[in-house]
Amino acid sequence: MKSQPGFEVKVDVVPIINVSLVIVLTLMIISPFLDSSEHPVDLPQANASEAEDSENIEITYTLDGEIWVDEQLLQLSEVQPYLRELIALSPHSTAVVKADRAILYGDVERLIAEIELAEAAQIALATRQHDQESGE
Repeated sequence: MKSQPGFEVKVDVVPIINVSLVIVLTLMIISPFLDSSEHPVDLPQANASEAEDSENIEITYTLDGEIWVDEQLLQLSEVQPYLRELIALSPHSTAVVKADRAILYGDVERLIAEIELAEAAQIALATRQHDQESGE
């Protein structure tokens, strides 16, 4: 009896490695743009911990007086009804206020009052981390 020739199975992993490297390079290129905000705000500094990102409603108050709730541009009078709808969908969400530090405190206080009237579970004020090396 003759033995049958054996088959040698080879797996070519080069295409898999090539695709993986392309994905890694793509993520490395776009990652700096994922965290940037579309609406520039100069946040005040503070020594505080970060709030969790899950279920946050981001409210941005720009120096130009624009109020953005997530990606929706609103007037101050429209903030409360719009937030009520969002909070009804996610009742345990935190309203994170990102206000430019050059905005008058009274204006920010009026915005926070509208958020309180919308009955947000929590309100957080966004700040940038205090840079200890520069002595600010």
